[in-house]
Amino acid sequence: MKSFAVLALALAAAAVHAQAPDHGAERERIRTERAAAEARYTEAQKACRAKFAVNDCLDKATREHNEVERELKRQERVMNEAERKRNAAARQREIDERSSPEKQREAAEKRARAVEEQKGREAQAAEKAAKRAADEARREQQGPRAPKAPHGASGPQGTARDPKAAASHGPTAEEAAKNRADYEAHLKEAEQHKADVIARKAKRGKPPAADLPPPPRP
Repeated sequence: MKSFAVLALALAAAAVHAQAPDHGAERERIRTERAAAEARYTEAQKACRAKFAVNDCLDKATREHNEVERELKRQERVMNEAERKRNAAARQREIDERSSPEKQREAAEKRARAVEEQKGREAQAAEKAAKRAADEARREQQGPRAPKAPHGASGPQGTARDPKAAASHGPTAEEAAKNRADYEAHLKEAEQHKADVIARKAKRGKPPAADLPPPPRP
């Protein structure tokens, strides 16, 4: 026959499970009941040792304590199972909500917006590429641009000077004649200088030096 403590625990557990479960409070209640049962068991052992039939008293106290412990463990198992089922139901609700028509419609609209945005980006890129190709084709049709005249190379009216006019094709006939006359004059001066040197050395009794080479022709 179960003791009054075990029966009270069973009634308390039934009353709690009939209401909305509060597993935090339930676990705390079970810890409190277990501590109280341990304290009662310790006190019962002390009382039994003061009696004449010690063994029978201790056996009875142990049976009552074990019954209380078994009942508390049963309540823990029931609570754990209820908590497991509640968590599983919550996960199933989340799955059902994600797979509901509203969620599926929202996901489809999101995917459609992403596709449209991607198409817009691709269209902009294609438009830019076509514009660059058109610009390059237009530049190729226009041909290369004329080179800019350098600074200071302008004509009397500020126009660019003709590059062909600046190119030199050698001295003119007048310039060639003048260069020839200058060369002959330099040659005569060199010969006169040579003769003077020979004369001065002859006066000093030294042999004349080797002929100096004529100046280079222009």
